[in-house]
Amino acid sequence: MSNLTFDTIARVDEIVTDVLAMDLLHSSPDFFRKVLEVAGEVGDMGLLAIRRSVADTSLGETDIELVVNGPAGRCGILIENKVRAPLMDRQIARYRMRGEAGIQTGQWTRFRVVLMSPRSYYEALDPEHSTHIDTNLSYEEIVEFLGGYPEFAFKLHVFESAIADYRKGYVKSPDSAMMDFYQNYWAIASSDFPQLRMLKPGVVGKDGSWIYFPPLYAGNSVRLIHKFKGIGCELAVVTRSAEKLAEALAPFLEPDMIIRPTKSMAFVNVKTPAINHISDFEAVRNDVVLSLQALDRLRAFAMNEEVRRLIIAAL
Repeated sequence: MSNLTFDTIARVDEIVTDVLAMDLLHSSPDFFRKVLEVAGEVGDMGLLAIRRSVADTSLGETDIELVVNGPAGRCGILIENKVRAPLMDRQIARYRMRGEAGIQTGQWTRFRVVLMSPRSYYEALDPEHSTHIDTNLSYEEIVEFLGGYPEFAFKLHVFESAIADYRKGYVKSPDSAMMDFYQNYWAIASSDFPQLRMLKPGVVGKDGSWIYFPPLYAGNSVRLIHKFKGIGCELAVVTRSAEKLAEALAPFLEPDMIIRPTKSMAFVNVKTPAINHISDFEAVRNDVVLSLQALDRLRAFAMNEEVRRLIIAAL
């Protein structure tokens, strides 16, 4: 078996490593115990259920859902699998919401949120995501495990290829419609709202529905984001004291401002119209201007002397 060779796999999609991991969990008791160990679930545990792409609620989708049982009761192990694609807004936070929902409905008595990915992918995550993850089941750990089982040589090859794929870096493929929208958006922002300091756009991919503005202060911890597909305009603050900051800022909020604390971020949101970037730009120009006006109000809010003092104290 050690002399086997396989064709090069230039690109490994997440569905492939999803299925291979599920096959290993079902067919290899040793791999099952490995995953339990990584998740912090030790002892005599049995596998009750394993499902892929679970979307039973409105709280998003779980890539791999395990339900295991032992002397301490049932545990849900919720696995998000990533090879190279970026995480979406609150993607991991919604795993915790689904875990809590599972406790409420009696699916399990406790849960673990696991990111299965190349180790470097996990290490590069922003706190907005990483603080919601209980542990990383790294591809490197899986490769090390598979190396002791000649019968898993092909699975080993696939996970090694996935690591190599990630190391090439996530490269954005230009999307012409998105880039045209960004250019038109930037033209208005730079001429009519120079105080927002929007950078001239470079390559923009089809997933570029969040427009990031340069940080306002405190390094990269305080910045404006326009999530133009529907969430609206937000002032985003990286902080581990989000609940306290939300309470402190509440008296300063304008009537249409809503503060949304998470485990590692606080967002001050102003709802603005969702924008379809493939529409003729003249048809959405007014909505773009309304959004830029909202962003400028959020900028002024953040620069208020008392608000700024409270934000900096919470960092």
